[in-house]
Amino acid sequence: MILDFIRNKIVEVEPLSNGTLAVFWRLKDSLVDAEVELNIKPPDLEITEAKARLRYYAHKECLTSPGLIDKVKGVRVGPGLRKIVRGLLGGSEGCEVMTNAVLESCNAVILHFTRYTLQPADDFDDHTKIESAKATLKTNPRMAGSCVVFADDSPVMQGQKE
Repeated sequence: MILDFIRNKIVEVEPLSNGTLAVFWRLKDSLVDAEVELNIKPPDLEITEAKARLRYYAHKECLTSPGLIDKVKGVRVGPGLRKIVRGLLGGSEGCEVMTNAVLESCNAVILHFTRYTLQPADDFDDHTKIESAKATLKTNPRMAGSCVVFADDSPVMQGQKE
């Protein structure tokens, strides 16, 4: 007997004209077809809208999970996010697919702000890159502690907490 399994996952972040970020997450494989859409408002990076669609899933507990997504409205992307989202969407009444969707979407938002800092740029020296990251931090203060670029011991954060 031949078994096949195909998986596609995509996360996209799109800046909107009103200043918010639209995040689209989709997972489709042989067992799951799920979508999550979040709107996140800078500079606090608060989730202002959340929608989910679960077309099919192998585990029964997740079939009612699209209604769970409303619990993440008001949550902010930043320190403690994993614990908060797992508390809201996880557990016996929750759905691991929705939990992962929200966490991966929030990671995509962080990367949206930091990817230029992480990408090598031959035409900029290290000082210019660090100053650029510090400017990003000033406009989005919740980025502090959110990834390696804004970790407490990074060159970007040196002198920031004085």
